[in-house]
Amino acid sequence: MIWTEQQIEYIIREMAEDNTLACKALFSISRIRFTDTVKTMSVTLSGHPELLINLKFCHDYLETESDVKAVLMHEFLHVILLHTEKYEVSNPFLNIALDAIINAIIYRYMGMAYADLFVRLYAWEPISMLLRPAAGEEYSLEGSHWDTIHMDIYEGKYCADDLYELLIYIQSKVAIDDFKDILLLGEHAPGDISEENESILDDILKKMNGTKIWNTSKLPGIGNANEREERRAQHRRLNVWNRTTRDMLRKCLLIDNTEITDTAAVDTVRPILSNSDRHAMSRFIYSGLMPLSLHHVDRPAPLEKTTVYLDVSGSMSAELDRIISLLHHFRSTLKMPIYVFSDDVYEAKFSNQKLVYNTSYGTGIEPVFKHMRKNNISKCLIVTDGYIPPIEEVAIIGFDRSKIHILISSEGDPGEFASAGFPYQQLKRF
Repeated sequence: MIWTEQQIEYIIREMAEDNTLACKALFSISRIRFTDTVKTMSVTLSGHPELLINLKFCHDYLETESDVKAVLMHEFLHVILLHTEKYEVSNPFLNIALDAIINAIIYRYMGMAYADLFVRLYAWEPISMLLRPAAGEEYSLEGSHWDTIHMDIYEGKYCADDLYELLIYIQSKVAIDDFKDILLLGEHAPGDISEENESILDDILKKMNGTKIWNTSKLPGIGNANEREERRAQHRRLNVWNRTTRDMLRKCLLIDNTEITDTAAVDTVRPILSNSDRHAMSRFIYSGLMPLSLHHVDRPAPLEKTTVYLDVSGSMSAELDRIISLLHHFRSTLKMPIYVFSDDVYEAKFSNQKLVYNTSYGTGIEPVFKHMRKNNISKCLIVTDGYIPPIEEVAIIGFDRSKIHILISSEGDPGEFASAGFPYQQLKRF
């Protein structure tokens, strides 16, 4: 893929904003410099932090934004774990071992979305197999120690302090010529770190929660500890996803205050008696204690509400329920009913707090535009994975595209909507 410097810089800013592994403290102050003096990417910390990027490497090997972030995270972890400072003598065996540990951390922390790059770069054979997850391949080297070493690395049983055990084995079994052509990510040469930047690294280490990073395999009761750690990590990821998705929905559904010309009745509970809540009045007379009372309050609401269309094709199932639950927070801005679509548009209904709908599974966007035109709908939110047939210009003639917002699933493709000039946002991965 051909990358521009602006695209790479945008991805770095996005990664810093997400603060993956507390990288914001370093990436947000690093000067980005595109150069061929490094083979892939490198962070220099001798003076003011610099992030050096070889754009040709990006063109040749990186296919997605996740690939770019995986290499950034790889180099970031090398620096944070002090690999470039701690190991003064660099040799091919050491470089393979360090990269194996780093890639395993990225796989455990971010999953195959990021580790897919390693699968493409490295063959499933000794020694390069240590630099990538199994990705569904069956272990086929039974009778050797390669399978055991690989599984231990990717289960987090190796860390930097265990490297020499791995090196001893590798040095006894493999000649340097056997892997001299293996592409290694990041910079492996020793580098000086200024005192100011050392304090930055120390601060980052304090902020990192260590989930799936540090080696805890020797602690008592590790099985339960790992399960608790995974649950905490999942809870944190869900909180982040909910927060970012609510922000996206707010941008799609809320209009400028100058356009708020209507009111909506909202029920609220307050510790004040209300004439409309007779049960609360009875409780007060009976007990003498001030009860919580239900009050009906009129609040400003948009005159033009938003119609919602939800893509119910199979690939949306992982995120759809969570999106529906978040839409509840914006119910005063929504025009009911909510519609769902696959290769046609259907009215959805709520039953037992769940959305009930029909689907014929395929995905087409033209029925949505036809439904909007037939029902005179101008403002809407379309939630979809974006895998749709090409959008014909004749299908969208007359629509104000600034009022049609598109929310793309995390694994979706916004290409068709972007080409047609629709504003869109893409969900974060959970």
